[in-house]
Amino acid sequence: MTTMNIPPALTLDATDMPWAHGILAPGFSLQLLAADVENGFVVFNGRFQPGTVLPTHQHTGAVHGFTSAGRWFYQEYGDASMNVAGSYIFEPAGSVHTLETPADNTEITKATFVLYGALILIDGDGACTGIVDPTTTLAMYYNTLEQQGDRRPNLIRGGTADIR
Repeated sequence: MTTMNIPPALTLDATDMPWAHGILAPGFSLQLLAADVENGFVVFNGRFQPGTVLPTHQHTGAVHGFTSAGRWFYQEYGDASMNVAGSYIFEPAGSVHTLETPADNTEITKATFVLYGALILIDGDGACTGIVDPTTTLAMYYNTLEQQGDRRPNLIRGGTADIR
């Protein structure tokens, strides 16, 4: 009989993870669950206050998203792109959009995203103003937590639990 060396599944208690507030835009909070630099992806919960607008960006990899509360849409597509609680979205590599939560939302919008690759932040003229990848996401998360006076949590990194 052949013995297989199968790595164990990793579990993280998201209720114990701190939120970093104001990353990328006022009104947006991020709870980072996984940042796998080697494989190029991040997993995070996002909270969006009513009227929040994220910077326009292009994805270099695919994105999977699940909305659990509230509603949001892409400015470029209007109401046709409205995501509400229970919605799943797939964003192909190369997609460009500006995420917005309607100002008349009566609750905080909550969504979980699995993002492969990077975001290329772009201005109104189409010029690159920054790149957000797993390495920079991790740094922004840790830096924001430090500024807030919050602890660095254990999270999943590169297929292992980060024990910092």
